[in-house]
Amino acid sequence: MKLIKNIARLSLLCLAMPLIVSCVDLDENPPSDLSPQNFYTSESEYNAALTGIIKALYSDWSGFDYGYDLILASGAEDIRSDADLFKNFDRLVPNDRELVIHDFWMKCYQAISNANTLISKLQNAKDVPAEKLDALEGQARFLRAFTYFYLVRFFGPVQVTTYENQNNIETVKQSSVAEVYDAILEDLSIAEVKLPLSFAEKGRPTRGAAKTLMAKVYLTMTGWPLNDKSYYVLARDKAAEVMDEKYGYDLEDDFADLWKQANKLKSKEFIFTFYGSVAEDGVAGSHMDLATRYFGNGEGGWGDYFSETRFFDVFPEGPRKDATFTSVFADGTTFTEAGVEPFIAKYRDGGRRVNTSSEGFRPILRFADVLLIYAEAANYVNNGPDQAALDAFDRVYKRGRGESSPYTLRTSQNEFDRAVLEERAWEFACEGDRWHDLVRREMVVTANAERLPNVKETARLLPKPGTEIIPGILDQNEY
Repeated sequence: MKLIKNIARLSLLCLAMPLIVSCVDLDENPPSDLSPQNFYTSESEYNAALTGIIKALYSDWSGFDYGYDLILASGAEDIRSDADLFKNFDRLVPNDRELVIHDFWMKCYQAISNANTLISKLQNAKDVPAEKLDALEGQARFLRAFTYFYLVRFFGPVQVTTYENQNNIETVKQSSVAEVYDAILEDLSIAEVKLPLSFAEKGRPTRGAAKTLMAKVYLTMTGWPLNDKSYYVLARDKAAEVMDEKYGYDLEDDFADLWKQANKLKSKEFIFTFYGSVAEDGVAGSHMDLATRYFGNGEGGWGDYFSETRFFDVFPEGPRKDATFTSVFADGTTFTEAGVEPFIAKYRDGGRRVNTSSEGFRPILRFADVLLIYAEAANYVNNGPDQAALDAFDRVYKRGRGESSPYTLRTSQNEFDRAVLEERAWEFACEGDRWHDLVRREMVVTANAERLPNVKETARLLPKPGTEIIPGILDQNEY
């Protein structure tokens, strides 16, 4: 808990330092003589502070730059690791001393602390246009909501902090899951109003990103642990808003194009993306390309995490499967000939690299997610799939398989529901969504029954870092 408190106290100091951004053109550096007393007055200083929020999530090997969110989600069938640092998550036996848990938790609360500070200091602005302040607040609120969304799904009840109480976190009692979601939705409801439709710079959260994340939050709230099915209506309606042509989102014709460096800044499917930078080695570069490549057979990676043969074997054939997995290595051998599991192909194209950092990118919210959220929610609300739900589903289904014929086995609500859930597994394989789908649909035990027959329902939540536990303030999960 002392570490969280120190993070909060250092927020102003850290945000007053030169920052290297993890997304394009958010790289304005504050003057070197800034202090908490004179910081947060100009637009450039606020932009530097915004960069500090993103930098907390995408830097230093313990966030989205290295796929720590994927490691925490590796209890699903699509991701696996045998590395000593990661294997307990794949085997669903993590403990409260895991370095991955500790570091991810700290990075999340650093981002939250930075967002709290930025939001609270907007009132100090001098000569900053109102629309600029709105955009800054919207981005900070989106990123804070985004961070809490990961915390509540991985850890359940957590502390919701503000600028006023974050220096006294030892007295801030954890909020219930419902209360955390209330805080998330409050931030997103403000963000969707204050954010513009687009920015000149890529990597900034937009109005469409806020609405998409809100739809995803609503969908999650329909399942475990809240199990409030009334949110299906809100999930459907919010997804429908994002499907409006004015936002300009669409599916790429070729699934493989999503993962190419040449397309990363112009994809019509990306709604919110982290972009790696090699402007300064090790600060905000991506490590995903090396982490997900095999270390042998000419691949030159680290082999930290990969997929599973059992998942690969049932994956529908087509261009999506070819773009999701590396089944043939650089020297021409197959993964079966090498005696290993299939590796993840989505992050192979890291672009320019400086030492171990690359210009790789992480699509976090894609338009395909919007379509499948709509299909799942509309199917529930209408007691079966209407034509709009079928059309949304078919767009993803047909692209993934390279087929022109629509899916036909959808005569009932339950059949279509299963089809959508399976399609989510294929479409977002190795992107971290499968684990969260298993949790919200209470399928962790059944999905792992064959390989982990002794797994318990308590595996749905990860243990919180033991160093942060204060009984009655922040309580440990059962694990």
